Amino acid sequence: MLNLSEAFPEDLDRYLASKAPILVLPMGTIEWHSHHLPTGLDGIVAGELARAIAEKADAVLAPVSWWAVGGVPFPYTLDLPIDLVEPLFEEVYVQYANMGFDVVVAFAGHFGLEQTLAMKRAALAAIKRSNAFVLPLTEYDTVTDMYAGDHAGLGEASLLLNFRPDLVRLDAVAASAPLPGVIGPEPRGAATAELGRQLTGAIAQRTTELAKRLCLSAEDRRSHIRILERAVEVMEMTLHLRKSGDKGSAPPIGTPAWLAHCKAMTDGDYEAAERHLQKKQKDLWS
Repeated sequence: MLNLSEAFPEDLDRYLASKAPILVLPMGTIEWHSHHLPTGLDGIVAGELARAIAEKADAVLAPVSWWAVGGVPFPYTLDLPIDLVEPLFEEVYVQYANMGFDVVVAFAGHFGLEQTLAMKRAALAAIKRSNAFVLPLTEYDTVTDMYAGDHAGLGEASLLLNFRPDLVRLDAVAASAPLPGVIGPEPRGAATAELGRQLTGAIAQRTTELAKRLCLSAEDRRSHIRILERAVEVMEMTLHLRKSGDKGSAPPIGTPAWLAHCKAMTDGDYEAAERHLQKKQKDLWS
């Protein structure tokens, strides 16, 4: 692994001469994560997971990007608009790609609908402007059989317990009182560093396999782009329904069909990924 912010030009020259150069870009934000987790959790976890991926893939690790789209309606939260941040994502992807990497893994610890849409749409635009493949992933994309994503819940708390247990305060609020802002499984009495370690190992292994496959296979790249375009259409439909006043009736992004599509993409089963997206799209209109 090579740390980009500490690398000298000759270090990068040597690395980029290798067979399949990969850059891993962690992406986070500042956001309320209730009383038991810090506001920078998304960036801290993304940075640590990106380091694990970079070590496994022998890749270059970029610094954490802290600018992101949207956030929960609680204090101490950056809530930047998609029209501002998405062009920034695209340009960052393009400029990293133009350094000479075959694959840029954009890895997000912050993964609301608008953030995920902006990342994936910007990736498609950046691919058209560079010779690299930009692979946009959320924290849960490659491990949906283990973790479906949450906000300040069991998964995020377990990941942080693995990396920075000093930043987890599961006893900050009495067990009888709610944790405001938690979306997903309750972390108290359930989150463990062991679960965090298991998730980290699986994310690093599966992301490495996926990135290397996209480095070496033009056919996989074409198929991945085709399904990514379809996924963007589904996310745009979901966002439209939410903004039209039907947010309560619109299914969340992380439905079983969406999670199955993520797994199929990780496995390289693009026919299955498309079928699951068709199911997701049908569910939106039902």
